[in-house]
Amino acid sequence: MTPEERGSADNLIYLCSPHHDAVDSQLNLHTCEFLQDAKRKHEIAVERAVRNALGKVTFEELEVVCTVLASTPATSPNLDVELALPVQEKIELNELGEKSVQRITAGLSQATRVEAFISFQTTIAPSFGHSLVAQFKSEYYAARAQNLEPDDVFDYLVETAIENAGPRDNPRVRAAALAVVAYLFEICEVFEHE
Repeated sequence: MTPEERGSADNLIYLCSPHHDAVDSQLNLHTCEFLQDAKRKHEIAVERAVRNALGKVTFEELEVVCTVLASTPATSPNLDVELALPVQEKIELNELGEKSVQRITAGLSQATRVEAFISFQTTIAPSFGHSLVAQFKSEYYAARAQNLEPDDVFDYLVETAIENAGPRDNPRVRAAALAVVAYLFEICEVFEHE
């Protein structure tokens, strides 16, 4: 291995002092394959623990919403939508620019469909809407923690939605993902609202 390969994250394993000494003194037991397998198993266990600590919140709900919205005929979007005063106030409170306003307006043209589907799914699986909101809130606060500008936070959420909207990436899925983010923005579940 080169020094760069040896020091790369893929080759590193963190050990406490006693276990570090045990590995170094028992090389015949602690082969590369053994250590790589131990590292892989530990990383899987940590990932699972993190998921469980988050209450098993995933974008599974987003994928369901976007798959259904993208596969059913859309209502004709009304691109001349006037934003309701609370939405306009929220845009101003969050200091969103014209590009974000245009995306919110476009997304809200399908808000009725998003709301209807989420409401229907919640009758079947009561935690459906809450899980969807929780994942987006988590992503929102992660973006805020990176000190992103408000429009960049909105872009981040839309791009995250698109990336997690299902196995296909096409204009209909992208539009569905945007509609979900705009809907959550409108109902004050994501972004600042006071």
